Amino acid sequence: MDSLFLKTCRGEVTATKPVWMMRQAGRYLPEYLEVRSQFPSFLDFVHDAKASAKVTVQPVDRFGVDAGILFSDILVVLPLLGINVEFIPGVGPRITNPVRTIDAVENLHNENPADALPFTKEAIEHSLDLLKDRVPLLGFIGGPLTLASYAIEGKTSKDLQETKKLYYTHPEAFKALMTRIAETAGEYLRLQALWGCKALVVMDSWAGHLSSEDYANMALPYTKLAIEIASKSGAPILHYANGAAHLIPQIATLPANGIGLDWRAPLAETLKAYPNTVFQGNLDPALLFAPVEEIKRRTREILKLVADRPHIMNLGHGVLPGTPIEGVKAFIETVREG
Repeated sequence: MDSLFLKTCRGEVTATKPVWMMRQAGRYLPEYLEVRSQFPSFLDFVHDAKASAKVTVQPVDRFGVDAGILFSDILVVLPLLGINVEFIPGVGPRITNPVRTIDAVENLHNENPADALPFTKEAIEHSLDLLKDRVPLLGFIGGPLTLASYAIEGKTSKDLQETKKLYYTHPEAFKALMTRIAETAGEYLRLQALWGCKALVVMDSWAGHLSSEDYANMALPYTKLAIEIASKSGAPILHYANGAAHLIPQIATLPANGIGLDWRAPLAETLKAYPNTVFQGNLDPALLFAPVEEIKRRTREILKLVADRPHIMNLGHGVLPGTPIEGVKAFIETVREG
């Protein structure tokens, strides 16, 4: 398959930039909500391969974006290690057996993703059937630091208190856990390519909560390991970290084909500093609530900055719940107009 998206991942400059959105299959879409309402729990939804494929393709059908991303969740790999994940309505994910000691790390399981996650393979197959080679399908994982933070904290945490505590007080346990998670995540990502995904994405939601020094020790080596394992598939890999403008010098050393920027990263300065890097982003997702003309103006500003280089148009984070369809259309149509 050849496409605007894959050409850009290879570093080719295209007159029209490829565009897709993180969380493009999500709660802002009425057709997504219709499918979601059929399942009592989020995990039931994720584990249903046909439902996953159906919502994966919805934004491609509605907006004509240049890539579909498999609908799943970053935490599906944790149960492979014996880490129990529950999704509580209105609350979010909860880990019933947090990993905070070396004994807990040593007692982790070692299930093969190919055996334990058949619904992912089936969802990819169903998605490819529905896409009919129109655009590439993207697979994804959470970054090792983000996955570990859930395993350690037991829930969503924006200060990563328990994660940093484990790193500082039991570095051997932290290293062992991060290595296991990185290996599992990298293999799962590699398999997604083997099963049919044409490109891969590493999403490190909580990396931005680390200082540059801590990121270099707590996250970077393990993200590199996961990407190196996944890169054996030959599929291009994008890396995105939220709130991580201060970490770009380190992220740029990763063996990824492109780097996603959140909306807080100064785009013009970053492009100038890294003239040979493929970037993705970075329109503020909240801007899609703005009047159409303002969305178009701000999108054109980005297009002007990236006109002479390979660049993937995207938001600086995922589509927000309640985002108006008209705002999404304005963004995508402006990219199409060039």
